[in-house]
Amino acid sequence: MRKKRNPQCSMELHYVPHEICSQLSGISQWLDAHPQFNDWIYEDLSSGDKQNTGRNGLSAESVLRAALLKQYLNCDYDYLSFVLMDSMLFRDFCRLEPNQRPSRSSLHGLISLLTASTWERINNCQLMTAKDQGIEKGRTVAIDSTVTESDIKPPCDSDLLASSVKEICRLLERGQTLTATPLYEYTHHNRAVKDAARKCIYAGKEERHQHYKKLLQLTRKSRKVLIEATVTLANARQQEQCLLADDADKWQADVDHLLPLVDAIVSQTERRVFKGEKVPAQEKVVSLYEPHTDIIVKDRRQVQYGHKLNLVQGKSRLILDLVIEEGNPADSDQFIPMMERQKEIYGRVPRQTSGDGGYACRANLEKAKAMGISDVAFNKKRGLEVEEMTKSQYVYKTLFRFRAGIEAGISWLKRCFGLSRCHCKGSERFDSHCWLSVVCYNLVILARHPAPS
Repeated sequence: MRKKRNPQCSMELHYVPHEICSQLSGISQWLDAHPQFNDWIYEDLSSGDKQNTGRNGLSAESVLRAALLKQYLNCDYDYLSFVLMDSMLFRDFCRLEPNQRPSRSSLHGLISLLTASTWERINNCQLMTAKDQGIEKGRTVAIDSTVTESDIKPPCDSDLLASSVKEICRLLERGQTLTATPLYEYTHHNRAVKDAARKCIYAGKEERHQHYKKLLQLTRKSRKVLIEATVTLANARQQEQCLLADDADKWQADVDHLLPLVDAIVSQTERRVFKGEKVPAQEKVVSLYEPHTDIIVKDRRQVQYGHKLNLVQGKSRLILDLVIEEGNPADSDQFIPMMERQKEIYGRVPRQTSGDGGYACRANLEKAKAMGISDVAFNKKRGLEVEEMTKSQYVYKTLFRFRAGIEAGISWLKRCFGLSRCHCKGSERFDSHCWLSVVCYNLVILARHPAPS
């Protein structure tokens, strides 16, 4: 069974004369002042429960606090499990019962059920409370973009082909267990594929082509065997020879997910290696395990693999909004949509806005002025005059310096709250991870102010 909260646990933290204790105490008071957060978390957890019986699990309140603590410490689940067993302060913060010792797998399974939409609702509630208390009114904002990387290594066609063969062999091995006796045979090519992939990296141009041909041949051969296996198992299922229908459905779903990715990798390898084409970034597959990953190129900087984020920050340093983009859209195309989102959050547009040079263009300036934004200061003028953007040179310089604050906020988010790289799997959990980082960051900011009564 799962509860929303543990009413018998003490609401006071184990006192430690340290800054961490003071911050956690402030965060705890803010969470206690908003019990509706527990209801939202409980809804997410209930969607993953098969039944509401048996031994008591972690309450929704404990899961919420454990997720925030993980992001606050910027640690993995192993370390989180350890500190929840070892530290009285962290146990009190998470409101754990004396007999509760959550394991790594339990924490991972529960926190992964929390959705990005829930964290976004919590963030919006934080902003409304901050507005009511006069902490942040959203009248002066700064906007900037950054990149959060996926948990992959830089892609290489040879590595992608080798991974394709490895995953095909795993599916073939799983398929043999779906019936009492295996209905087909297959050959592992992992050793040959691994050897060819290594030689592709170190060989010369002519020899490299030969190794790539071998890789493609082995990949196509393995793909053909997998397709034949799907036909064989489909016939066996019609004859009711499969052991478990659910396992067969999951296996078929994994096959349907893998094959298009393998086809795309084979196609992009042929086009790039043998035809000399430059494959557009939006058509590339950079990972079999994180196929949602985008290729992000910003100016002349190093290529990054993940997702582009647009963030808005207020004068209080609170992050007012976060948008996780698809692909690599130009900053200038996202300026007006971000301002429109501010209008949805606060019911009116900001009075003053400061943005990076990538957002600067005359069209954005004219649209922003038409929306009712009085002062729009871009870091780079891009042919725009100061008098067109702001009331005076003084206002422009003030907003110019104010924009540096969001650079510091993004740096803090990346260094201390895990926004630099997401180690979760899948696009949904990637979004959830980014929003959790923002919520935890905002709670630390809000902990410096008195909790609402």
